[in-house]
Amino acid sequence: MATEVLDPDASNAHMLYIPIAVFGVVCPVLVITRVWSRVRKGGHLGADDYAIFASLIFAFLSSAVEIASCHFGFGKHYKTLQPGDKIEALKYFYVCQVTYKASINLTKCSILLLYLRIFGKIRWFKWLCWMLIVCVFAYCVASVIITIFQCNPVPRAYNKLIDGTCIDSGQFWYANAGFSIATDIIILFMPMALVYQLQIQRAQKVALVIVFALGGFVVVTSCLRVTTIDIAATTNDLTYDVSSTMWTIIEMNVAIVCACLPMIRPVIVKLFPKLMPKSSSNNQKYGPSSYGTKSYMTHSQARDKNEWIQIDGNGGIPLHPVKKPGSTGSEESILGNTTIQSGPSDAAAWQQPGHDGSIQKTVQYSVEYSAK
Repeated sequence: MATEVLDPDASNAHMLYIPIAVFGVVCPVLVITRVWSRVRKGGHLGADDYAIFASLIFAFLSSAVEIASCHFGFGKHYKTLQPGDKIEALKYFYVCQVTYKASINLTKCSILLLYLRIFGKIRWFKWLCWMLIVCVFAYCVASVIITIFQCNPVPRAYNKLIDGTCIDSGQFWYANAGFSIATDIIILFMPMALVYQLQIQRAQKVALVIVFALGGFVVVTSCLRVTTIDIAATTNDLTYDVSSTMWTIIEMNVAIVCACLPMIRPVIVKLFPKLMPKSSSNNQKYGPSSYGTKSYMTHSQARDKNEWIQIDGNGGIPLHPVKKPGSTGSEESILGNTTIQSGPSDAAAWQQPGHDGSIQKTVQYSVEYSAK
């Protein structure tokens, strides 16, 4: 049988360079826009922001080590590489496995921490978020440790000439992908029920659903990555068959993009003004209570155009802005109060229209009581 002749110049490195270059620009821009959107009105950075910073750093490290790996021949046929280059290429690939797991799980934590800022007063949702945060963070630590010590001795992970033993990489990668997809789906659908209960304009509700549903792209990329795991786990030419590594890079960067989208609402408002109208006059109602329907006076309220509408535990909407203590501007948040709180400060705010960059919003609702 004739021996297969491999082209020493054949390379799939471009499959890695392209997503690295694209997301190397897109992700920092979105993270910077996220920070700008929060602080431009006097808001403060939160734990969700710091988590996404950390995720971005690990994503950068993943890209950097993959570029270094390609420098030593990753993307080319394994048999055509020099012995020293084989070890170096696989060593950087090994490091990327660690940084990927840190990045993808920190992004999940960032999204869950953002949910806590938005829906944190809804008790069941708050507990669900914290349980998932603990679960994701614990899995992140465990998976990183397992990845580092997947072989005994450790250098055998990237140098198979060393005697020793290793875990089944294929099973471990499938388990990791299963956990990632399962948590992505849970995180994706968590806020949908709360958004559905909102009694707001249909266009605004659709816009909120779209913003949260964009996280579905992460699920898609994760599923596409799963289809390539078997190739990476069974191939005899690991440095040349890089499709799984390509989807790894895409997945963790798409996750960062999706995590930033809900926080760049000012940009979305400018790009899609019809979906997120800057002003409105609504007749909004609360759901019925066991004692009848509530009725209130009509008010005219100046509201920052970057505020989120608040949600209470029953899907009602308190129609007053909430400012973070010490903040000069208002941050949009969705809280879990089931009662309306109003006072002199609210009345004063209603009497002062015309602030620069603010929106005049008139809300009218009435009350009818029915005898039992």
